[in-house]
Amino acid sequence: MTKKIIALAFMAIFTGGMATAQHHGNCGNCPNHGKHQSQCQTQQPQTNADGIDMTIVKAFPTVKSVKKVKKWTEVYDASKKILGYVVYSKPASDGIKGYAGETPVLIALDKNEAIIGVWLLENKETPKFVQRVENAGYFKNWNGLTIKKALKKEVDAVSGATFTSKAVAQSVRAALKQL
Repeated sequence: MTKKIIALAFMAIFTGGMATAQHHGNCGNCPNHGKHQSQCQTQQPQTNADGIDMTIVKAFPTVKSVKKVKKWTEVYDASKKILGYVVYSKPASDGIKGYAGETPVLIALDKNEAIIGVWLLENKETPKFVQRVENAGYFKNWNGLTIKKALKKEVDAVSGATFTSKAVAQSVRAALKQL
């Protein structure tokens, strides 16, 4: 890293240009962080008025309450009827890294325990790689599958976002193995 900074400074001095660091996945720890901060995908967890994670709301728009139980979080509507379940890959996916960092996911399951969606949570992956994975419909690969079938499913990596997509698949498996 020090050699890269020296090389960039040298280039700036002798070319009259501005030295900038490329995004390297170590967001916040480099001297040029302010210059590339907008490129970093650092989403802050958001909640609705009921204090429910907005990713859960995306999966279950009529959610009114949630209850954490041993293996997952139960999701309820206003009538206290169960809508389904969510499972977070963390901490089971700790250490599974894509191109620039960990790729934690949330998996939503209907009340029959079939997957209805997979969402990438707060991460430091390069946004263009995440966008490629999303554009390829990668997160839909597990939709409709039971936990058992999803664990057995082999999902091909997305060309141009191989590290990110492989890490997402590993995070999905890690999350489902908890169940």
